[in-house]
Order: sequence, then structure tokens, then C-alpha cells
Amino acid sequence: MTVRSHRADDVVDEVGVWLAGEFAGRLPASEIERVVRTTRIDLAGSIAPEELGEMLHRLGRARLQRILQLAPAAQLRIPLAR
Repeated sequence: MTVRSHRADDVVDEVGVWLAGEFAGRLPASEIERVVRTTRIDLAGSIAPEELGEMLHRLGRARLQRILQLAPAAQLRIPLAR
């Protein structure tokens, strides 16, 4: 693992924590993580590395909001909290 990839992994984890806090109770944690990881892959090579955190957060958040808008609340099943 290079220093650059380690820092990128830290940014991805941090954004995941922020978005999980924002969308907890509305989306399953596994869905939030999937969106963050997929968004990271989509952004690879498209932006400057120093912009990864902000762009990942903005695009990930927009994608999660879209999922909520498209999924009727009755169909969305969230596992019980611990």
C-alpha cells in the first residue's frame, strides 16, 4: 500500500462515517457503504487527489438522497439497531 492510497482509504472511511451518521435510520449501513465505495471508484482518475474528500461526500450524499427518493419507505427495510 502506498502513502497516497492509504490517505485515500482514510478519506473514504471518514466520508463513510459522516454519511452513515446522516443517513442512519433511513438506509441500511451496507447500502451506505456500497454507495461510498462505488462513488470512490467512479471518481478515480477524474479529480485531483486533494479534492477526493469533498467530491466523494457531495456525490455520495446526492446518490443516497436519490435512493431515498426512489425507494418507497414501506419497501425499505432497516435492520433493528443493536
